[in-house]
Amino acid sequence: MLHLKTIVLLFSVTLLGCTSSPHAWQGQSGSKRVFIELKTTPEGTPQAFLSLPEQWIDKAQADTLVLSDESILAIFNRENIRFEGAFHSGKDSIQAEVTTYGKIREFTLGKVDSLRPIYFSQNPHPPYPYHSEEITYVSCDSIQVAGTLTIPSGKGPFPAAIIISGTGKQDRDGTFSGHKPFFKIADYLTRQGFIVLRTDDRGTGKTNGIYEEATTCDFARDAQAGIDYLKQRPETDTKHIGVIGHSEGGQVALMLGADSPDVSFVISLAGVGVDGLQILKLQNKAILRTTPGMTPERVDQFMSLFNTLFDKVHAVPLEQPLDIPLRQAFDQWVAQQDEATLKAVNFNDGRDEMFFSRYLHQAQGRWYREMINYDPENYIPRIRKPVLALNGDKDIMVPAKENLESIKQLLDKGGNTRYKIVELPGLNHMFQHCKECTREEIPDLEDVFSEEALQIMGDWLRENVEFR
Repeated sequence: MLHLKTIVLLFSVTLLGCTSSPHAWQGQSGSKRVFIELKTTPEGTPQAFLSLPEQWIDKAQADTLVLSDESILAIFNRENIRFEGAFHSGKDSIQAEVTTYGKIREFTLGKVDSLRPIYFSQNPHPPYPYHSEEITYVSCDSIQVAGTLTIPSGKGPFPAAIIISGTGKQDRDGTFSGHKPFFKIADYLTRQGFIVLRTDDRGTGKTNGIYEEATTCDFARDAQAGIDYLKQRPETDTKHIGVIGHSEGGQVALMLGADSPDVSFVISLAGVGVDGLQILKLQNKAILRTTPGMTPERVDQFMSLFNTLFDKVHAVPLEQPLDIPLRQAFDQWVAQQDEATLKAVNFNDGRDEMFFSRYLHQAQGRWYREMINYDPENYIPRIRKPVLALNGDKDIMVPAKENLESIKQLLDKGGNTRYKIVELPGLNHMFQHCKECTREEIPDLEDVFSEEALQIMGDWLRENVEFR
């Protein structure tokens, strides 16, 4: 296809001059970067090239370029993008609006030499006042776990902790859209005098294995292997090794707190405190309620369907197949609904069969079936070590009220008095200060990990962990 390039020079553009050397500017809005280059051809024709790395656009050339000493307009027809900006500070910066498919984002771009990594001020930056080491150790199922060990400066031995990630394949830093919350936690605690181990999940980064074939119990065994590794390090105070888990990792931390004699303290960050069936219902209802355009009536309609399916999966014994009983439950639910309800849950034009097929595939997995049958009463009442449980009150993945209350009640049931439960206002599941507090906004929030949560962790550890 032939693309017509339109170039308009309103008057002399001194920033380009007569050289072919590129001039580049970069900006960031939330988790989205924009990078624009201006070049001149040997014939003196100016060109603009745009990169939006998070949207997989790399050096797209402008079809229309309107350029002056004060402003720039670049239009990219194939990508449906419009870049419109004003130069400031002698062209060292550009205040721009970037329109992609009708959505406008504002950016402040600064002059750069080349594309730079995504930046969040809370992510740790060198120099670091501690030693950092790449390590590996062997877990069950021939898993070679890779990670980073950070060790405080000075003479040990030091108390230690391993960070355990939540659901979904994550690298050692817990990286999402440029945020590195596990790196932030490790950096903070190592500065406080703790050795911290953080690792890549199975099938992620430098750790081998197949994540999708593992269960929560497998992740607990991987974490225990990490504890065993810490015990072998001469810098470690082996009497003070703890576990810090986020989300499903918080569940793993509580399991190890009950089962591992090597664990001396437990920190649960938005950890699951209710049973598997209840967390599915709480989570899905909270997500639906915060979905734009979702009315209370539609939430109830969706939850009627979800609860029917969740209850059936939970009721079928683990050793029995799901396909027939789940099919029967699904068909019965569909038959009982009126046309308006079926339309509300998008069960038209054959979408009901697509939905059922996808859900059956997910529900038949080992992880899902074991997860929905998880019972915290088998673990939390048996924990005899100090426990800190934190949750944000805007968490829709592990709603704070029900999960924190369950952890407290089960610790009380077991007679554990050495615990602290904190619900943090305004924080979401990733311990960020949120605005709309939906899943969709998480990547674009500036917070990497709440400073308040870090402070609470540090203060609690100083009170409950003995330093030599």
